[in-house]
Amino acid sequence: MDLNDYWRVLRRAWRTFVATILVIVAAAAVLTAVSPREYLATSQLYISTGGGDSVSDLAQGGSFTQRQVTTYADIISTPLVLDEVVASLGLSESSHSLAQRVTATVPPETVLIDVSVTDRDPVQAATIANAVTAEFSSAVEDLERVGTGTSAVKATVTRPATAPTTPASPNLVRNFSLALALGVLAGGCLSLVRDLFDARVKGEADVQRVTDEPVIGAIAFDKDAPDHPLVLEIDPHSPRSEAFRALRTNLLYVNPDDPARTLLVTSTVPGEGKSTTSVNLALTMAETGATVCLIEGDLRRPRMLEYMGLESAAGLTDILVGRVEPEDVLQPYVGGLQVLGCGAIPPNPSELLGSAAMERLLERLARDFDYVIIDAPPVLAVTDAAVLSTVVDGTMIVVGAGVVNRDPLGRAITTLERVDANILGLVLNRLPIKGPDAYSYSYESYRPETPAENRRRSRSSRRQRSRAKG
Repeated sequence: MDLNDYWRVLRRAWRTFVATILVIVAAAAVLTAVSPREYLATSQLYISTGGGDSVSDLAQGGSFTQRQVTTYADIISTPLVLDEVVASLGLSESSHSLAQRVTATVPPETVLIDVSVTDRDPVQAATIANAVTAEFSSAVEDLERVGTGTSAVKATVTRPATAPTTPASPNLVRNFSLALALGVLAGGCLSLVRDLFDARVKGEADVQRVTDEPVIGAIAFDKDAPDHPLVLEIDPHSPRSEAFRALRTNLLYVNPDDPARTLLVTSTVPGEGKSTTSVNLALTMAETGATVCLIEGDLRRPRMLEYMGLESAAGLTDILVGRVEPEDVLQPYVGGLQVLGCGAIPPNPSELLGSAAMERLLERLARDFDYVIIDAPPVLAVTDAAVLSTVVDGTMIVVGAGVVNRDPLGRAITTLERVDANILGLVLNRLPIKGPDAYSYSYESYRPETPAENRRRSRSSRRQRSRAKG
């Protein structure tokens, strides 16, 4: 995957991404709100040795102090010091417990010791920090006392602790920064996992993961399509109508020297929009002046005539069994488009569609019409589409975005390839109009100019000519 793929995944799963961030940030806010406030008070000590009689003595004393200062810092959190602090302040905890709240650090290249104490009470934190420095000063002098009774080392308080005004913990900025970073990371991972396990075909990128067959059409999702499937009749200048015209053009350029004249339209599974695609494609071909025969080749669940508002007691099956002739059952629709219904539902659709009679019928219709389009059943549902694909010039697979998964689509293509079907390409249907897999055709209709628009344009042109003359 490249950066574009990752960006597409995030755009697809942006709700998951944002929700994850919000949940983690909200959890951090709750934890921050309920966490007890801890205050940090710090005092500072300066470690020095007794004065020497010469520069050499002073240098040796300074070197000794620097070597020992880290050891002194370690002594601060030992019972030697903290037992006295507990006793002097009358604390209700042990020196071991107190040691968990006391830290001593040495700034680099110094003989200073910073003594820090945390407590829920800011005043108590400062009191304990000052008590620790006082008890340590006494302890270190006792440890370093020489034979004369004086201490060779002295700990001087350079900065006593004061009660802090703001808590050191919880750290609001740090917690929210970490929560935001964790949310972005977790949201990104969840989005990738979701995309990994979401096998639905949602756009052209998913098709390319399955096959090298070209995408020759892209049809936008239309919530009104189930009730008004014939968009060429309802709104002939809509972007969806233009998309079907683009599909018609692309079909001609798949093989411009020898374009397919008998076309099979199928899909992988039901519900992908093959029948509406068949009808609208036939309408776009007919509006160019071509003669088109549209055949209802789905002999199991025919829907095409219902979409077109037609009825047919006899049709394709009756022709194949020799009961009627094509001219007896072909129904004129609009322009050069004629429709052949499926007829009576037979018990053996595959055998009829794969018969010599079907092949002869297609040869005859190909002589009588410029184009023959067959609306066939889904490939994986039955063998009818595979059978028909062997007797037509080309097969077109309609892919419903969000309807079919990648693996079934791959199996459908493999099924057609095994019978040497000429797959012209895939038509992406039901594409969203927003998002990473959005329908790429401009969703602004290129409509004929209305009379009002024509008048406004004429007035504007006249004003421009008048200014030019003036």
